[in-house]
Amino acid sequence: MSELEGQGLPQARGDDSASLERGYRRLLATYPGWFRRENEREILAVLMACAQDDQTRPSLEAAVDLLKGAVRMRLRPRPGQPRTVYAAVRLMWLGALAELGALFTIMATAVAVRAAVARTYPDGVNSVNVHIVVDEVAAPIVIVLWLWLAWAHSKRKDPARIALVSFLGLITLSMIGSLAQEAATFAPADLIAGAVLWAIALAAVVLIFTPASNRYFRVREPVLV
Repeated sequence: MSELEGQGLPQARGDDSASLERGYRRLLATYPGWFRRENEREILAVLMACAQDDQTRPSLEAAVDLLKGAVRMRLRPRPGQPRTVYAAVRLMWLGALAELGALFTIMATAVAVRAAVARTYPDGVNSVNVHIVVDEVAAPIVIVLWLWLAWAHSKRKDPARIALVSFLGLITLSMIGSLAQEAATFAPADLIAGAVLWAIALAAVVLIFTPASNRYFRVREPVLV
């Protein structure tokens, strides 16, 4: 019996080691792909060498340290990416979040806006209802567009810059239309939300057309992901 147990012990240790390695690999998967390709093997070797003999999963301290490192790496520009492009991409992510906030603002103020219009311009209630519904339907599409723009710029897709300029133009026209419809009087919160989105888009356009950004998009090199 003891001989069989002795034969099974190395297998048990091997299973523990494999389970621990899988745990570390899952944590390392939170790092950017370009970082993993260059460093994952070395980091994994160090982690496994420092593990206890009977350890089957990463310790809480090691897991927290690895996740903190992943966050730091995600917040850095990838190799060769100008900080202007990096900042612009982060602004596009912020734009998606701001658009979500704008959608909640529209939904939260819809009743008050309808009531304000009904008191002043009763004939305009139907038009306002249509406008609110269009905004609520368009907002999820705009969120997806913000996310696509962020992805495309991070992949160095030059046509995305033209798409961003066109997007800024649409937001500008929308703001002008809102002002023409006296949104500042009847829907000030919605107008403020729109102004925030316009400012984010404008800042992203400025950043994406700086000299450093222009050089980045003109040079055709493999993009690290």
